[in-house]
Amino acid sequence: MEFAVLGGLEVRSPTGGVTIRRGLPRTLLIALLLRPGQTVSSDVLVEVLWGDNQPRNPANSLQIQVSYLRKTLGSADPEAASLLATRAGGYALTIDPECVDAHRFEALTRRFPALAGLRSTAALRSALDETTAGLDLWRGPALEEVADAEFARGDITRLEELRWSTIERRIDLLLRLGEHVTAASDLSELVQLMPLRERLHEQRVLALYRSGRQADALRAYEEARKTLAEELGLDPGENLRRLESAVLRQDPALDWGEPDEPDASPTETRDPVTVPRPARLPVPLSGLIGRDTELTRLTDLLGKHRAVTLTGPAGAGKTRLAIELATRRAGAVWYVDLSPIDDPALVAPTCAAGAGVAVAPGDDPLRALADTLASREGLLVLDTCEHLLAGASHVASTVLRSAPDIRVVATSRRALGLSGEIAWPVPPLELPPADTTDAAEITNHAAVRLFVERAQAVRADLAIDDQAAADIAAICVALDGLPLAIELAAARCDVLSPGAIRTRLSDRFDLLVDGDADAAERQQTLRAAIDWSFALLSDDQRHLFARLGVFVGTFDLDAALTVAGAGLAAPLELLASLVKQSMVSRAGQERYRLLDTLRAYALDVLAELDADDTRDRHAEYFAALAERGEVAIRGPEQLDWLDHLRSDTNNFRAALEWSLHTGDTERAAREAGALAWFWTLNGMLTEAIEHLERLLRSENIPAATRARCEWGYALLAASLGRLETARLSGYRAAELGRDAHDVAATGYGLNAAAVAEWALGHHDHSLRAHAEAIELLAKIEDQWGLAICKVLQARTLFDQRDAGAGRVAREGVEHARLAGDLHVLGIALTQIAQMSIADGDPRAAVAAATEALGLQEQIGYTEGSVSALHVLGHAHRLAGDLEAARGLHRRAVSLASTIGHAAAMCEALEDLARVEAAEQPALARRLLRAARAERQSRSLPLRERDAEELAALEDALPTTGDDPTADLPFASLVADLTT
Repeated sequence: MEFAVLGGLEVRSPTGGVTIRRGLPRTLLIALLLRPGQTVSSDVLVEVLWGDNQPRNPANSLQIQVSYLRKTLGSADPEAASLLATRAGGYALTIDPECVDAHRFEALTRRFPALAGLRSTAALRSALDETTAGLDLWRGPALEEVADAEFARGDITRLEELRWSTIERRIDLLLRLGEHVTAASDLSELVQLMPLRERLHEQRVLALYRSGRQADALRAYEEARKTLAEELGLDPGENLRRLESAVLRQDPALDWGEPDEPDASPTETRDPVTVPRPARLPVPLSGLIGRDTELTRLTDLLGKHRAVTLTGPAGAGKTRLAIELATRRAGAVWYVDLSPIDDPALVAPTCAAGAGVAVAPGDDPLRALADTLASREGLLVLDTCEHLLAGASHVASTVLRSAPDIRVVATSRRALGLSGEIAWPVPPLELPPADTTDAAEITNHAAVRLFVERAQAVRADLAIDDQAAADIAAICVALDGLPLAIELAAARCDVLSPGAIRTRLSDRFDLLVDGDADAAERQQTLRAAIDWSFALLSDDQRHLFARLGVFVGTFDLDAALTVAGAGLAAPLELLASLVKQSMVSRAGQERYRLLDTLRAYALDVLAELDADDTRDRHAEYFAALAERGEVAIRGPEQLDWLDHLRSDTNNFRAALEWSLHTGDTERAAREAGALAWFWTLNGMLTEAIEHLERLLRSENIPAATRARCEWGYALLAASLGRLETARLSGYRAAELGRDAHDVAATGYGLNAAAVAEWALGHHDHSLRAHAEAIELLAKIEDQWGLAICKVLQARTLFDQRDAGAGRVAREGVEHARLAGDLHVLGIALTQIAQMSIADGDPRAAVAAATEALGLQEQIGYTEGSVSALHVLGHAHRLAGDLEAARGLHRRAVSLASTIGHAAAMCEALEDLARVEAAEQPALARRLLRAARAERQSRSLPLRERDAEELAALEDALPTTGDDPTADLPFASLVADLTT
C-alpha cells in the first residue's frame, strides 16, 4: 500500500484507491505518515486532532478515529488493517518509509551526487533524470490538507524548501547540459511563483544570456532588483550583482562549455576545504540559581524525546538553562548561536560551521551537516531561533531525520513546529509568598537569592534585614520572577537601596539599563530584551499586544476579542500567535495575562496608538459584564459566575476608574450598581462603599441606575455598622425605583431598608418594609428577591418570638431552591438552625447550621459563613461540646475581622464570652466589656433576647481576680484572638 502527501492525501492499494473520510481521520493518518514505523504518543495525537478544544474523553475519541482508519484501510486490503498498530503509550503506522512519497523524495535527494563532481554528459543526464523523477512525485503543496495545522508546519517548511532546492538543482543541470532555452522558459514561470529566491533570478539571468538574449538578461536583473527592493527593502545579493556586471562586460566565464569526458573523480575536482572548529558551549561566569527542579525535568524529557524547545518571553532565562542542560549532559555537544544572523539563508551554513562540518564550494551545507552527524551521537543546541523560525525548523528537522542518535535542544520565543517536538515553557523563578515577612524565609526563594547574589556583587556591604528582604521580594514579584529583569534591578544596588528600586519600578525601562557589558546587546537593558521580541511581530500582532496592555491581571477570550477592536483581521488567530510567541501567557482554564513587565511595555506602545479608544472598549465591556453577572450570581450558575467575576476583579477596578476619570459617571454607576451584590458576597465592603459613595455624589445618573447604587450602598453600610445611613439609603433606593417604574429596584431597596431597621431594633418598621417588598416582588415572580425577603423577614419574626417565623423561613427555602441561589439558601438554613436552638433541639441545629456553613464556604460568602459559625457554635455549646464551640467562635472573629464587619466581630466576642464563662470568667468579662464598648461607639444595638441573656451572664460572673487594667482595646483583643 502506498501513501501520497505531496499534494492532497492519496492512499493506493493494489486493487485501487482508498477513500479516507475528510477531517479528523485524514489528519490522523497524515500525522502518522510523517513518522512511519515510529510510535506517536496518544497525547501528541490528541493535541494534533483537537488542540485546546479536546473532547470530554480524549483517549476514547482517539480510539474511535483509529478504529475507523483500521477499518477503512482493511476494506481495501485485509492485511492493511494491521499496519496501524497499538503501541505502549500511542500508535504507529508500521510501514516502510519508501511507501510514502515524501520520504521517498527525501531519500532520493540525499542520494543526489554533488554537481561539482559531475563532468560527463552521461552523468549529468542521469542526474537530471533522477532530479526530474523526484519532482514528479509532487502533485501540489506538501501536506496540503493540513497546511494550517501547527503540528505540520515544520515538515511543510522543510519539504517545500527541499522541493525548491531540487528545482534549482534541475535548472543547474539544464544549464550544465547546454539546454539554456528550456531553462529560461521554465524560469520565467518559476520566478513568478517564488519571486524572493535570488538563486532563481541568478539562473534566469544566466540562461537568458547564454540564449543570446543579453538585453533580456539585464531586464531580468532589473526586475529582480525591483522585486527585492519593494518586497524586502533589500538590494540584490553579491552573487546577483556580480552576475550583472559579468553580463554587462560579456565576461567569457559566463559562456557554456561542454562537459569533460570521462567523468572526473569528485575528490579530484573539489576546491580545498577548510574544516571549521566546532563552536564551544559558552562558559557562564556565575552559577545558575534556583533551576534544579527544571534541570531534572528537562533531563528526563530529553531522555524520552529527541527534540525539546525551551520557550518563554524575553528574559526568562532560556539560553542560560539550555547551556546548563548541555553542560551536564554526557557526550558530544554542538552549540550554535543564531542571534547574530538575520538572513534565513545563513542558518544552515551557521549550523554547519558551529558543528565543525566541512562544506565544499557548491555543496549544500545542510546536507553536509546532516551527513556528518548521521553516524554521530550527541546534542545539537540551537540558541535564539525565534527570528529565523523556518530556517531553524528546517535544519533541526533534517538533522533529526538523518541522524537517529542526535538530539536537539532549541531556545525560542515559540516552538519550532517539529514533528514530535516537546515545547517546554521556562517558568519564572520561585517567588516568596505575599504574607512572608521574615528575611530568612524570604531569601530562601530562588528569585530573591538571585537578586541578593547579583546585588552583593556590586555592593558587598548590602545588608538584608526584614525590610530590605520585603523590598527585594516586592521587586521580584513586580518583575514576574524573570531572571534578566531581576539581574538588571540588582545591578542598580550600586547606587540605590532595594527600597528605592522598589519605588521606581513604575519607570522600570529607564531604571533597568545596566546589564553586563559582555552580554548580548539585547540583554543589556530590559527594554532591549523586549524590543527584540516585539520587532518580530507583525503590525496586527503589535497592535493587539499593545491593546491587551489595558487588562489588569488575567482576561478571557471574549474580553480580548472585544478590546482588540474592529480594525484587526482574525484577532483570535493573532491572540493564539502571541501565546505561541510567549508575549501572552496562559493563566489557567481559558484565561490569559501579560506579565507585568510586558504589560508595562504594551502600555508604552499603546500610548502611541489608540489608548483612549481601547480603554473605552475595555470599560464598556466590563460594565456590560457586571450587568450580566448581577443576574447570574443569583441563580443556578452562581458558582461559575462568582469565579468569573472574581477573576476579573482588577479589570472591574480599572474599568470603573477609567469611566470616572473620563467623566462617564453613568457607565461607572451602571458597573458599580451591578457589582454591589457581588461586592457584598465577596466581602469587599470597605472598597465597595468608597466607590458607591463617590458615585452617589454625582448628579447625572438615571433613576434606575442610581436606585441600584443606593441599594448596594445600603447593604454595605449595614454590614459595616452604619445602620442609620443604611436605612436612609434603602428607602432612597425604593423611592428611585418607584420613580423609574422599576419594580425589582423598589423591592430590593425596601429589603435593604428592612435589614437596617431590624439591626436598629425597629422590628415593626422592618416587617412593614419586608411585607411591601414581598408584595411587589411576587407580582414579577422574582424568586430570588422573594427568597431573600422571606428569609430576612423570618429572622425578624423570630426575634419577636412570632410562631409564624418557621413557616416563613421554610417558604424562603423553597424560593431559594427555585432561584438556585446557594447563598440565600444558606441564610435560610442558618435561620432554621437558630429556631431549632430556641426549640431546644441542638442536634437539628448542628445539622442545619453545618449545611449552611458548607453552602456559604462553597460560594465564598464570608459574612454568611460568620453567621453560620455563630449559630453552629451556639448549638455545640448547648450540646456540651465547649471545645468545638470555642474553635467555631474564634474562627468567626477571624473571618469577621477580614471584612471589617463590626457587628459580627462584637457578636463573636459575645459568643466566646458564653463559652469561657465557666473556665475563664475574667476573660469572659473582658470580652463582654470590649463588645459593649464597641457597640456603644458605633451605635450597634443588641437583639432583645441577646441583651437579656448577656446582661444576666455578666452579672453572674465572679469578680474575684478581675483586673480591669488587663482590658485591651477592641481592635487589640480581636487581633489577639485571630493569631
